[in-house]
Amino acid sequence: MNRKISLGLAIALMAIAAAITFIISTSYSMNIYNNLVADVQQRAEMYQKLEQIDSYVRAYYDGTIDEDKLIEALAEGYISIIEDAEADYMTAQEYAVYKERQSGTHLGIGVYTREDGGYPTVTEVLANSPASASGISVGDTIVEINGQSCLDIGYQESCELLRSASGTQLEVTLTSSGAERTVVVSTTQMTVATVQARTYGDLGYIKIRTFNEKTFQQFMAAYSSLQSQGVKGLIIDLRNNGGDIYDPAVNILAALLPLDSSVAINIGRDGTQSVYETGNGDRTPSVPVCTIVNERTKGPAELFAASLKDGLKSPIVGMTTAGEGDFFESYSLYDGTAIVLPISTLRTQTIEIEGVGVKPDYEATVTNGDTDEQLALLDETTDNALHRAIEVVTSQIPAEQ
Repeated sequence: MNRKISLGLAIALMAIAAAITFIISTSYSMNIYNNLVADVQQRAEMYQKLEQIDSYVRAYYDGTIDEDKLIEALAEGYISIIEDAEADYMTAQEYAVYKERQSGTHLGIGVYTREDGGYPTVTEVLANSPASASGISVGDTIVEINGQSCLDIGYQESCELLRSASGTQLEVTLTSSGAERTVVVSTTQMTVATVQARTYGDLGYIKIRTFNEKTFQQFMAAYSSLQSQGVKGLIIDLRNNGGDIYDPAVNILAALLPLDSSVAINIGRDGTQSVYETGNGDRTPSVPVCTIVNERTKGPAELFAASLKDGLKSPIVGMTTAGEGDFFESYSLYDGTAIVLPISTLRTQTIEIEGVGVKPDYEATVTNGDTDEQLALLDETTDNALHRAIEVVTSQIPAEQ
Protein backbone atom coordinates (compact mmCIF):
# COMPACT_ATOMS: atom_id res chain seq x y z
CA MET A 1 0.00 0.00 0.00
CA ASN A 2 2.86 2.39 0.88
CA ARG A 3 4.57 1.73 -2.39
CA LYS A 4 1.39 2.40 -4.37
CA ILE A 5 0.77 5.73 -2.68
CA SER A 6 4.38 6.84 -3.14
CA LEU A 7 4.38 5.85 -6.81
CA GLY A 8 1.06 7.57 -7.42
CA LEU A 9 2.31 10.70 -5.69
CA ALA A 10 5.52 10.68 -7.70
CA ILE A 11 3.64 10.37 -10.99
CA ALA A 12 1.19 13.09 -9.98
CA LEU A 13 4.02 15.45 -8.98
CA MET A 14 5.88 14.78 -12.23
CA ALA A 15 2.78 15.45 -14.30
CA ILE A 16 1.89 18.65 -12.46
CA ALA A 17 5.50 19.79 -12.53
CA ALA A 18 5.53 19.35 -16.29
CA ALA A 19 2.32 21.38 -16.54
CA ILE A 20 3.81 24.11 -14.35
CA THR A 21 6.96 24.23 -16.49
CA PHE A 22 4.83 24.71 -19.58
CA ILE A 23 2.76 27.43 -17.98
CA ILE A 24 5.85 29.30 -16.80
CA SER A 25 7.19 29.21 -20.35
CA THR A 26 4.17 31.18 -21.45
CA SER A 27 3.96 34.86 -20.69
CA TYR A 28 1.22 35.81 -18.29
CA SER A 29 0.71 32.94 -15.82
CA MET A 30 2.58 33.77 -12.61
CA ASN A 31 -0.65 33.75 -10.56
CA ILE A 32 -1.67 30.42 -12.03
CA TYR A 33 1.83 29.11 -11.33
CA ASN A 34 1.62 30.18 -7.68
CA ASN A 35 -1.78 28.53 -7.28
CA LEU A 36 -0.53 25.30 -8.83
CA VAL A 37 2.50 25.21 -6.58
CA ALA A 38 0.27 25.67 -3.53
CA ASP A 39 -2.02 22.92 -4.78
CA VAL A 40 0.91 20.56 -5.36
CA GLN A 41 2.24 21.23 -1.88
CA GLN A 42 -1.15 20.64 -0.26
CA ARG A 43 -1.64 17.36 -2.12
CA ALA A 44 1.88 16.26 -1.24
CA GLU A 45 1.20 16.97 2.43
CA MET A 46 -2.07 15.04 2.26
CA TYR A 47 -0.45 11.94 0.76
CA GLN A 48 2.53 12.24 3.09
CA LYS A 49 0.27 12.30 6.15
CA LEU A 50 -1.70 9.27 4.99
CA GLU A 51 1.53 7.49 4.21
CA GLN A 52 2.92 8.18 7.68
CA ILE A 53 -0.26 7.00 9.40
CA ASP A 54 -0.29 3.86 7.27
CA SER A 55 3.38 3.15 8.05
CA TYR A 56 2.96 3.49 11.82
CA VAL A 57 -0.22 1.41 11.92
CA ARG A 58 1.26 -1.42 9.86
CA ALA A 59 4.45 -1.37 11.92
CA TYR A 60 2.94 -1.32 15.40
CA TYR A 61 -0.71 -2.42 15.22
CA ASP A 62 -0.98 -6.08 16.18
CA GLY A 63 -4.38 -6.64 14.60
CA THR A 64 -5.49 -7.11 11.02
CA ILE A 65 -6.53 -4.34 8.65
CA ASP A 66 -9.55 -4.83 6.41
CA GLU A 67 -8.19 -3.24 3.23
CA ASP A 68 -11.63 -2.96 1.62
CA LYS A 69 -13.09 -1.16 4.65
CA LEU A 70 -10.06 1.12 4.75
CA ILE A 71 -10.54 2.20 1.15
CA GLU A 72 -14.29 2.69 1.66
CA ALA A 73 -13.69 4.75 4.83
CA LEU A 74 -11.15 6.99 3.06
CA ALA A 75 -13.57 7.59 0.17
CA GLU A 76 -16.54 8.27 2.45
CA GLY A 77 -14.44 10.54 4.64
CA TYR A 78 -13.29 12.60 1.68
CA ILE A 79 -16.85 13.23 0.45
CA SER A 80 -18.10 13.89 3.99
CA ILE A 81 -15.85 16.95 4.45
CA ILE A 82 -17.09 18.64 1.27
CA GLU A 83 -19.25 21.59 2.26
CA ASP A 84 -22.24 20.24 0.39
CA ALA A 85 -24.60 17.88 2.16
CA GLU A 86 -25.92 16.61 -1.17
CA ALA A 87 -22.57 15.23 -2.37
CA ASP A 88 -22.57 11.46 -1.95
CA TYR A 89 -20.35 8.40 -2.14
CA MET A 90 -21.97 5.14 -3.24
CA THR A 91 -20.76 1.60 -2.75
CA ALA A 92 -20.76 -0.68 -5.78
CA GLN A 93 -24.08 -2.19 -4.70
CA GLU A 94 -25.64 1.24 -4.10
CA TYR A 95 -24.38 2.48 -7.47
CA ALA A 96 -25.83 -0.58 -9.22
CA VAL A 97 -29.24 0.20 -7.71
CA TYR A 98 -28.82 3.89 -8.61
CA LYS A 99 -28.16 3.01 -12.26
CA GLU A 100 -31.02 0.53 -12.28
CA ARG A 101 -33.44 3.17 -11.01
CA GLN A 102 -32.32 5.52 -13.75
CA SER A 103 -32.65 2.86 -16.45
CA GLY A 104 -36.31 2.20 -15.68
CA THR A 105 -35.80 -1.55 -15.44
CA HIS A 106 -35.59 -3.86 -12.43
CA LEU A 107 -34.16 -7.31 -11.83
CA GLY A 108 -35.41 -8.97 -8.67
CA ILE A 109 -38.62 -9.53 -6.77
CA GLY A 110 -39.68 -5.88 -7.06
CA VAL A 111 -38.46 -4.24 -3.85
CA TYR A 112 -35.91 -1.66 -2.78
CA THR A 113 -34.50 -1.87 0.72
CA ARG A 114 -32.31 -0.17 3.32
CA GLU A 115 -30.16 -1.78 5.98
CA ASP A 116 -31.74 -1.85 9.43
CA GLY A 117 -29.85 -3.72 12.14
CA GLY A 118 -28.16 -5.87 9.51
CA TYR A 119 -31.46 -6.86 7.87
CA PRO A 120 -33.01 -5.55 4.61
CA THR A 121 -36.10 -3.45 5.38
CA VAL A 122 -38.43 -2.75 2.46
CA THR A 123 -38.60 0.93 1.50
CA GLU A 124 -40.43 0.55 -1.83
CA VAL A 125 -42.52 -2.11 -3.53
CA LEU A 126 -42.85 -1.79 -7.29
CA ALA A 127 -46.35 -1.97 -8.74
CA ASN A 128 -47.26 -5.15 -10.62
CA SER A 129 -44.15 -6.89 -9.27
CA PRO A 130 -43.83 -10.40 -7.78
CA ALA A 131 -43.33 -8.79 -4.34
CA SER A 132 -46.53 -6.78 -4.69
CA ALA A 133 -48.48 -9.89 -5.75
CA SER A 134 -47.08 -11.75 -2.72
CA GLY A 135 -48.27 -9.12 -0.27
CA ILE A 136 -44.85 -7.74 0.64
CA SER A 137 -45.27 -4.19 1.98
CA VAL A 138 -43.18 -1.14 2.79
CA GLY A 139 -41.82 -1.54 6.32
CA ASP A 140 -41.52 -5.32 6.17
CA THR A 141 -38.15 -6.63 7.38
CA ILE A 142 -36.64 -9.55 5.49
CA VAL A 143 -35.06 -11.90 8.04
CA GLU A 144 -34.41 -15.06 5.99
CA ILE A 145 -33.96 -15.97 2.34
CA ASN A 146 -34.09 -19.65 1.40
CA GLY A 147 -33.65 -20.57 5.04
CA GLN A 148 -30.50 -18.45 5.45
CA SER A 149 -30.48 -15.73 8.09
CA CYS A 150 -29.94 -12.33 6.48
CA LEU A 151 -28.01 -11.29 9.58
CA ASP A 152 -25.60 -14.20 9.11
CA ILE A 153 -25.00 -13.77 5.38
CA GLY A 154 -24.93 -9.96 5.58
CA TYR A 155 -26.96 -7.17 4.01
CA GLN A 156 -25.03 -7.04 0.73
CA GLU A 157 -25.33 -10.78 0.11
CA SER A 158 -29.04 -10.65 1.00
CA CYS A 159 -29.58 -7.93 -1.61
CA GLU A 160 -27.71 -9.99 -4.20
CA LEU A 161 -30.00 -12.95 -3.51
CA LEU A 162 -33.06 -10.73 -3.99
CA ARG A 163 -31.58 -9.73 -7.37
CA SER A 164 -30.92 -13.30 -8.54
CA ALA A 165 -31.30 -14.25 -12.21
CA SER A 166 -34.80 -13.92 -13.62
CA GLY A 167 -36.99 -16.90 -12.76
CA THR A 168 -35.18 -17.79 -9.54
CA GLN A 169 -37.64 -18.93 -6.87
CA LEU A 170 -36.97 -17.54 -3.39
CA GLU A 171 -38.48 -18.43 -0.03
CA VAL A 172 -38.56 -15.11 1.84
CA THR A 173 -39.35 -14.82 5.55
CA LEU A 174 -40.49 -11.40 6.73
CA THR A 175 -41.47 -9.75 10.00
CA SER A 176 -43.84 -6.86 10.51
CA SER A 177 -45.15 -5.56 13.84
CA GLY A 178 -43.76 -8.66 15.55
CA ALA A 179 -45.54 -11.11 13.27
CA GLU A 180 -43.52 -13.46 11.04
CA ARG A 181 -44.62 -14.92 7.72
CA THR A 182 -42.98 -16.68 4.76
CA VAL A 183 -43.78 -16.18 1.08
CA VAL A 184 -42.47 -17.86 -2.04
CA VAL A 185 -41.67 -15.36 -4.77
CA SER A 186 -39.75 -15.48 -8.06
CA THR A 187 -37.40 -12.90 -9.48
CA THR A 188 -38.12 -11.26 -12.81
CA GLN A 189 -36.73 -8.68 -15.22
CA MET A 190 -39.34 -5.97 -15.48
CA THR A 191 -39.88 -2.48 -16.84
CA VAL A 192 -40.83 -0.08 -14.06
CA ALA A 193 -44.13 1.70 -14.72
CA THR A 194 -43.64 5.36 -13.82
CA VAL A 195 -46.76 6.77 -15.48
CA GLN A 196 -50.41 6.08 -14.72
CA ALA A 197 -53.26 7.62 -16.73
CA ARG A 198 -57.05 7.75 -16.41
CA THR A 199 -59.96 10.15 -16.90
CA TYR A 200 -62.26 11.99 -14.53
CA GLY A 201 -65.24 12.84 -16.70
CA ASP A 202 -63.97 15.10 -19.48
CA LEU A 203 -60.58 15.60 -17.79
CA GLY A 204 -57.40 13.61 -18.36
CA TYR A 205 -55.18 12.67 -15.41
CA ILE A 206 -51.53 11.57 -15.55
CA LYS A 207 -49.60 10.51 -12.47
CA ILE A 208 -45.78 10.58 -12.82
CA ARG A 209 -44.31 8.56 -9.96
CA THR A 210 -40.66 9.26 -10.80
CA PHE A 211 -38.47 10.18 -13.76
CA ASN A 212 -36.27 7.56 -15.38
CA GLU A 213 -35.15 6.62 -18.89
CA LYS A 214 -38.54 5.02 -19.67
CA THR A 215 -40.68 7.93 -18.45
CA PHE A 216 -40.64 10.01 -21.64
CA GLN A 217 -42.05 7.19 -23.78
CA GLN A 218 -44.58 6.21 -21.11
CA PHE A 219 -45.75 9.80 -20.64
CA MET A 220 -46.10 10.53 -24.36
CA ALA A 221 -48.08 7.30 -24.86
CA ALA A 222 -50.45 8.25 -22.03
CA TYR A 223 -50.70 11.83 -23.28
CA SER A 224 -51.52 10.71 -26.83
CA SER A 225 -54.16 8.31 -25.55
CA LEU A 226 -55.89 11.03 -23.55
CA GLN A 227 -55.75 13.43 -26.51
CA SER A 228 -57.36 10.82 -28.73
CA GLN A 229 -60.19 10.55 -26.19
CA GLY A 230 -60.87 14.28 -26.59
CA VAL A 231 -60.25 15.34 -22.99
CA LYS A 232 -61.00 19.00 -22.29
CA GLY A 233 -58.38 19.50 -19.59
CA LEU A 234 -55.33 17.78 -18.15
CA ILE A 235 -54.10 17.23 -14.57
CA ILE A 236 -50.51 16.09 -14.01
CA ASP A 237 -49.91 14.66 -10.53
CA LEU A 238 -46.31 15.00 -9.31
CA ARG A 239 -46.87 14.25 -5.64
CA ASN A 240 -44.15 12.11 -4.00
CA ASN A 241 -42.07 12.27 -7.19
CA GLY A 242 -38.53 12.34 -5.79
CA GLY A 243 -36.58 11.21 -8.87
CA ASP A 244 -33.22 12.80 -9.56
CA ILE A 245 -32.74 12.32 -13.32
CA TYR A 246 -33.59 15.48 -15.25
CA ASP A 247 -33.37 14.46 -18.92
CA PRO A 248 -36.79 12.72 -19.13
CA ALA A 249 -38.51 15.66 -17.42
CA VAL A 250 -36.76 18.13 -19.71
CA ASN A 251 -37.61 16.08 -22.83
CA ILE A 252 -41.30 16.02 -21.91
CA LEU A 253 -41.26 19.74 -21.16
CA ALA A 254 -39.55 20.48 -24.49
CA ALA A 255 -42.40 18.71 -26.30
CA LEU A 256 -45.16 20.42 -24.32
CA LEU A 257 -43.85 23.98 -24.18
CA PRO A 258 -44.30 26.45 -27.05
CA LEU A 259 -41.50 26.88 -29.57
CA ASP A 260 -38.34 28.54 -28.20
CA SER A 261 -39.73 28.98 -24.69
CA SER A 262 -37.23 28.31 -21.91
CA VAL A 263 -37.47 24.97 -20.12
CA ALA A 264 -34.85 25.82 -17.51
CA ILE A 265 -32.00 28.15 -16.63
CA ASN A 266 -28.76 26.40 -15.68
CA ILE A 267 -26.67 28.29 -13.11
CA GLY A 268 -23.10 27.01 -12.90
CA ARG A 269 -21.00 26.90 -9.74
CA ASP A 270 -19.19 30.01 -11.02
CA GLY A 271 -22.48 31.90 -11.33
CA THR A 272 -22.70 31.81 -15.12
CA GLN A 273 -26.17 31.22 -16.54
CA SER A 274 -27.33 29.47 -19.69
CA VAL A 275 -30.59 28.14 -21.11
CA TYR A 276 -30.66 24.41 -20.34
CA GLU A 277 -33.23 23.57 -23.02
CA THR A 278 -35.96 25.24 -25.05
CA GLY A 279 -39.42 24.10 -26.05
CA ASN A 280 -40.05 22.77 -29.56
CA GLY A 281 -43.85 22.97 -29.42
CA ASP A 282 -44.30 19.50 -30.92
CA ARG A 283 -47.12 18.54 -28.57
CA THR A 284 -48.20 21.78 -26.90
CA PRO A 285 -51.59 21.08 -25.28
CA SER A 286 -54.64 22.92 -26.57
CA VAL A 287 -56.48 22.36 -23.29
CA PRO A 288 -55.88 23.84 -19.82
CA VAL A 289 -53.26 22.03 -17.72
CA CYS A 290 -52.81 21.93 -13.95
CA THR A 291 -50.16 20.22 -11.79
CA ILE A 292 -50.45 18.80 -8.26
CA VAL A 293 -47.43 18.83 -5.93
CA ASN A 294 -46.59 18.21 -2.26
CA GLU A 295 -43.61 18.58 0.07
CA ARG A 296 -42.09 15.34 -1.31
CA THR A 297 -42.10 16.63 -4.87
CA LYS A 298 -38.38 17.06 -5.56
CA GLY A 299 -35.82 18.01 -8.18
CA PRO A 300 -36.97 17.26 -11.75
CA ALA A 301 -40.63 17.18 -10.64
CA GLU A 302 -40.29 20.66 -9.11
CA LEU A 303 -38.77 21.95 -12.33
CA PHE A 304 -41.58 20.27 -14.27
CA ALA A 305 -44.33 22.08 -12.36
CA ALA A 306 -42.49 25.41 -12.38
CA SER A 307 -41.67 25.24 -16.09
CA LEU A 308 -45.27 24.45 -17.04
CA LYS A 309 -46.37 27.41 -14.97
CA ASP A 310 -43.92 29.67 -16.79
CA GLY A 311 -44.52 28.33 -20.28
CA LEU A 312 -48.21 27.39 -20.24
CA LYS A 313 -49.47 29.47 -17.32
CA SER A 314 -50.49 26.18 -15.71
CA PRO A 315 -51.66 26.67 -12.12
CA ILE A 316 -50.17 24.55 -9.33
CA VAL A 317 -52.27 22.88 -6.62
CA GLY A 318 -51.07 21.33 -3.37
CA MET A 319 -48.25 22.17 -0.95
CA THR A 320 -44.88 23.91 -1.31
CA THR A 321 -42.35 21.49 -2.79
CA ALA A 322 -39.05 20.27 -1.29
CA GLY A 323 -36.81 23.00 -2.74
CA GLU A 324 -34.14 20.78 -4.32
CA GLY A 325 -32.99 22.50 -7.49
CA ASP A 326 -29.44 21.17 -7.82
CA PHE A 327 -28.38 19.31 -10.93
CA PHE A 328 -26.26 16.23 -10.12
CA GLU A 329 -23.68 14.31 -12.08
CA SER A 330 -22.46 10.83 -11.15
CA TYR A 331 -18.86 9.77 -11.69
CA SER A 332 -18.05 6.06 -11.66
CA LEU A 333 -14.80 4.90 -10.09
CA TYR A 334 -12.50 2.05 -11.11
CA ASP A 335 -13.96 -0.48 -8.65
CA GLY A 336 -17.66 -0.03 -9.44
CA THR A 337 -18.24 2.58 -6.74
CA ALA A 338 -19.18 6.16 -7.59
CA ILE A 339 -19.54 9.69 -6.33
CA VAL A 340 -22.41 12.07 -7.02
CA LEU A 341 -21.75 15.79 -7.03
CA PRO A 342 -24.05 18.79 -7.56
CA ILE A 343 -22.50 20.70 -10.45
CA SER A 344 -25.11 23.39 -11.12
CA THR A 345 -28.56 24.65 -10.10
CA LEU A 346 -31.69 24.74 -12.24
CA ARG A 347 -34.54 27.21 -12.12
CA THR A 348 -37.07 28.66 -14.56
CA GLN A 349 -37.25 32.19 -15.89
CA THR A 350 -39.38 33.37 -12.97
CA ILE A 351 -39.25 30.64 -10.32
CA GLU A 352 -36.30 29.79 -8.09
CA ILE A 353 -36.39 26.26 -6.69
CA GLU A 354 -33.28 25.52 -4.62
CA GLY A 355 -33.85 26.17 -0.93
CA VAL A 356 -37.31 27.70 -1.34
CA GLY A 357 -39.46 25.22 -3.25
CA VAL A 358 -42.28 25.83 -5.70
CA LYS A 359 -45.28 27.43 -4.05
CA PRO A 360 -48.77 26.39 -5.17
CA ASP A 361 -51.29 28.82 -6.59
CA TYR A 362 -54.00 26.90 -4.73
CA GLU A 363 -52.99 25.33 -1.44
CA ALA A 364 -54.61 21.98 -0.70
CA THR A 365 -53.72 19.37 1.89
CA VAL A 366 -54.81 15.78 2.26
CA THR A 367 -56.12 15.30 5.80
CA ASN A 368 -55.21 11.65 6.30
CA GLY A 369 -51.78 11.76 4.66
CA ASP A 370 -50.56 11.88 1.08
CA THR A 371 -48.05 9.09 0.61
CA ASP A 372 -48.71 6.95 -2.47
CA GLU A 373 -50.14 4.20 -0.28
CA GLN A 374 -52.52 6.63 1.45
CA LEU A 375 -53.53 8.35 -1.80
CA ALA A 376 -54.38 4.96 -3.34
CA LEU A 377 -57.22 4.69 -0.82
CA LEU A 378 -58.80 8.00 -1.93
CA ASP A 379 -60.81 9.17 -4.91
CA GLU A 380 -61.65 12.46 -6.60
CA THR A 381 -63.93 13.48 -3.76
CA THR A 382 -61.85 12.40 -0.74
CA ASP A 383 -58.47 13.48 -2.16
CA ASN A 384 -58.65 17.22 -1.40
CA ALA A 385 -55.79 18.21 -3.71
CA LEU A 386 -57.14 16.22 -6.65
CA HIS A 387 -60.63 17.57 -6.01
CA ARG A 388 -59.26 21.14 -6.04
CA ALA A 389 -57.29 20.51 -9.22
CA ILE A 390 -60.43 19.23 -10.96
CA GLU A 391 -62.23 22.42 -9.93
CA VAL A 392 -59.37 24.62 -11.16
CA VAL A 393 -59.05 22.96 -14.57
CA THR A 394 -62.81 22.80 -15.07
CA SER A 395 -63.07 26.54 -14.41
CA GLN A 396 -60.53 27.18 -17.21
CA ILE A 397 -62.33 25.21 -19.91
CA PRO A 398 -63.81 27.67 -22.42
CA ALA A 399 -67.59 27.74 -22.57
CA GLU A 400 -68.96 25.92 -25.61
CA GLN A 401 -70.25 28.22 -28.27
